[in-house]
Amino acid sequence: MIRVLIADDHVLLAESLQFMLQQDCSMEVVGIAVDGKKALQMCEEFKPEVVLLDIKMLNNYDGLEAAGKIKRFWPQIKVIILTTVEERENVVAAVLKGVDGYILKDVTPGELALAIKCSVAGFCVLNGTVRDILREAIANLAQSGGKIKGIFKPEEIKIIELIADGRNNREIAEIMNYSEGTIKNKVSRMLEAIGAKDRTQLVLYAFKNSII
Repeated sequence: MIRVLIADDHVLLAESLQFMLQQDCSMEVVGIAVDGKKALQMCEEFKPEVVLLDIKMLNNYDGLEAAGKIKRFWPQIKVIILTTVEERENVVAAVLKGVDGYILKDVTPGELALAIKCSVAGFCVLNGTVRDILREAIANLAQSGGKIKGIFKPEEIKIIELIADGRNNREIAEIMNYSEGTIKNKVSRMLEAIGAKDRTQLVLYAFKNSII
């Protein structure tokens, strides 16, 4: 019996997913967590074999942060991202955090059940769209001489460079012809992609990985 934990803040969807999975006699859903913090608590309590984790959750830890913590505290647990989010930076960030799969929510019930079983067997599971995104990121990595540049777009790297120069959001917005709010949102997405807490950690990450 494969013990599965579902972490998704859309309760109706999570309960539907629970019902669907439990039609397979080889699976048992041990619980539903509505945010990343609760997912960690339930991993400690129930010791699931697989966690299905959405990236975008409103409260406490988001999916990426929770994924990193789960793999650090319980490396034996298989973490599969199950989400509608297919941006390159999120896919790459999830892989860097050690997840065991990344699947979009348009997957069929049979495909999801197979993905769970494959992850337990030791395989990394990716659907077609995600596989293409990751392949492109790896190609970018190879072209950059092994530097982890594929996680950020060129304009995002420019923003990091300006932050490293001591520029604030207003100054960066003026230089790049964006609104200050747009720059703030872009910085927030970059922080989320690598699990950084603030702009300083973002710049340090960029230096450490030869992005700038």
